[in-house]
Amino acid sequence: MSVKRLLYIDDNKIDSQIENLRTKLKRQGYELRESFLHLNEGFMMKDIKTDETVLDKGKIQAFINENFMNEDFDIVASDYDFKDKSIDGFELLKWIKNESTSKKHKLRRAKFCLYSAEQDKVAKEFSTPEQVKKLIKLRIDDFIDRTRIPDEITQILLAPQKSYYFKNHIISYLEKFGDEKFKNTFTKFKEMTLAEIAHEIDKDLPNGIEFQKYLVELTVAHLVELNNFPME
Repeated sequence: MSVKRLLYIDDNKIDSQIENLRTKLKRQGYELRESFLHLNEGFMMKDIKTDETVLDKGKIQAFINENFMNEDFDIVASDYDFKDKSIDGFELLKWIKNESTSKKHKLRRAKFCLYSAEQDKVAKEFSTPEQVKKLIKLRIDDFIDRTRIPDEITQILLAPQKSYYFKNHIISYLEKFGDEKFKNTFTKFKEMTLAEIAHEIDKDLPNGIEFQKYLVELTVAHLVELNNFPME
């Protein structure tokens, strides 16, 4: 059974929605493995003596960097409304996307979604041209009604099956045999492990890009030879 990985961020648990999501994906032949970033954990809050929830943005970012940035999640979904009014789900996803993209962490390949129980209220907060520009720049994949999380996340998770991503496919296969060493045909990677080569491709390093081009040329040349096409 194929696996779909979900990271969701909230200051409340959404156990019933997650179980419904798990059931829906299982019917489609997928296993759900979820991770939960629970913002009510004490170590993510500022040490102040008030009854209000005051999140420590730096501690949250450090925890995400240490635990999630280099994980292969299919989707990152965050509640929009946190009890702390100084930070919301939009700002947190914005940081995650920018950080993972700029440093080429694996998490950048995930889909990013916001959800809320009060979509109309949130929509009003993004009613000005400047706020709309922020949404466009962030490129959120979807904005979900909290009550419809199982249905809508299922659709998002299954939609990529209609597309094919060459680079991701190469990385996935190389990592399956990560300890094996590359022997020949592409001298720049000689004696490197396949996991190390996958890293070069994932980080868009020059040799990784060149290797992908080489694979295409090698494959086409092999097809030509097999089919006895005339070579020009």
